[in-house]
Amino acid sequence: MASPPFRIVSRLVERVRRRRRPDVQIALGYQDWIAREGSGPAVLHGPVISVIMPVYETPEAVLRAAIGSVTKQSFPCWELCIADDVSASPHVAEVLAEQARLDGRIRLVQLPGNAGIAAATNAALALAAGAFVALLDHDDELAPGALARVAAELAAYPDADIVFSDEDQLVDGIRRQPYFKPGWNPDLMLSQNLISHLGVYRRSLVERIGGMRAGFDGSQDYDFALRAAFATDASRIRHVPEILYHWRQHQQSFSAQRLSACQAAARKALAECMAGTAEVTVNAELPQWSRIVYPVPEPLKLVSIIVPEGGEAPADPAYRVVEILHDATSAQGAVLVFLAAGLVSSSGAWLHELVGQALRPDIGCVGGRLDRPDGRIFQAGYTLHPERVAQSLRPGSDHHDPGYFGHFLLARSISAVSLDCLAVRRDVFIQAGGWNAEAGAYADVDLCLRVAETGLRCVWTPHARLRYRTLPVEKPDPDGARFMRSRWGQMLVNDPYSNPNLMIRNNNLALAENTSRPAEKAL
Repeated sequence: MASPPFRIVSRLVERVRRRRRPDVQIALGYQDWIAREGSGPAVLHGPVISVIMPVYETPEAVLRAAIGSVTKQSFPCWELCIADDVSASPHVAEVLAEQARLDGRIRLVQLPGNAGIAAATNAALALAAGAFVALLDHDDELAPGALARVAAELAAYPDADIVFSDEDQLVDGIRRQPYFKPGWNPDLMLSQNLISHLGVYRRSLVERIGGMRAGFDGSQDYDFALRAAFATDASRIRHVPEILYHWRQHQQSFSAQRLSACQAAARKALAECMAGTAEVTVNAELPQWSRIVYPVPEPLKLVSIIVPEGGEAPADPAYRVVEILHDATSAQGAVLVFLAAGLVSSSGAWLHELVGQALRPDIGCVGGRLDRPDGRIFQAGYTLHPERVAQSLRPGSDHHDPGYFGHFLLARSISAVSLDCLAVRRDVFIQAGGWNAEAGAYADVDLCLRVAETGLRCVWTPHARLRYRTLPVEKPDPDGARFMRSRWGQMLVNDPYSNPNLMIRNNNLALAENTSRPAEKAL
């Protein structure tokens, strides 16, 4: 039995590690961030945005708050379309009728019988006349400038079909748990509902996909977002990196009561989205979210594993058709896998996962998770930076740390991955011109960005997990950094898979400094 002093030290170490977790760090500074938050653009003109709100048995104060968050919008070109799913409480009909009398932009319909949230949403959609529709749950609230900010984005990108924003949660009236999302991230979307709130959709797209579908209760919005997102082009999906939506959390919410049913509905939606091209499973480490397992063709394709001279490659019992080389020039494999020396496997089928991802036709480079000798995370892909070129999160917390909203344990699109574990199809590598010596220590980042120029994206997966026997010594390369800033300066400033409200400080994710938005002139 451990002595009391040992237990005290262990608790202190655990407390320090927990404080290093990104979600904890961001939560600690969020109230100060709110105090600096700007008011957003004063947009006075734009397309009508129809706010869609299905209602059922909403508490009176909460219902008034939800409606008030729309009527108080700074952007005037809106309508609020409400469908009451036959609420039994008399206050619901009374409040709705009262609010409709006060503002002619509020439109009401009552379903003939209780039909569920998907049918109620579709009934509200049928009232919509706006060019765009925004989804609002009956117990949530929009930020005062939410629709104005969406209108500004639509003015800047008139071809946009979907606009989504960051969000936070309302807990006992206090804003908490902000989700500062990356830009449009199709791979992360296949694990969690990245669009979620606030999601604004072109109405013609909504009509084309048939609106909400029954049979997905609890995850009907995820099913809707998946079908909408993959029915349009990625270039027509825009992310507004601002908190525009406040999601009320309470024990009576549908998701809290029927979490397992919501998860099953989400996996059903994913399975239909994948249409048999991949297997949808529960994420073993984050069962509230999902994992997509991509197949490898039979018979297995040859894979060339390139390790430094004297290095060995860890085995994968699920994938044995390999050649081990010390240079890529003579490689014959359909997929090239570059590894650092001294890595050991932590996930069993690490190579099977890398190859399955790399053989996807829309994917260029693939990276795996690299851990320290003690199992704590060391490398989870790169975030681009205008001065440092690329940064990696190394929070120092334990190997179970899920990261910010699960990002350490969910596959996601990313700008660049480390050469210490990088897979790429041989034809893609050759067409990109191989390694660029001028990039020096940043050759991996340079390759990923050149491959992205061809229209292929980079993916990082935590399901290919390797561990260093000893940590590598990273040496500064000022010449390589100068080349990267010269060649990729604009990309380094605007990483499409990051969020300007976040930064990496002391190897950990934190709220960025001076990210408040000053009020803009009227548009």
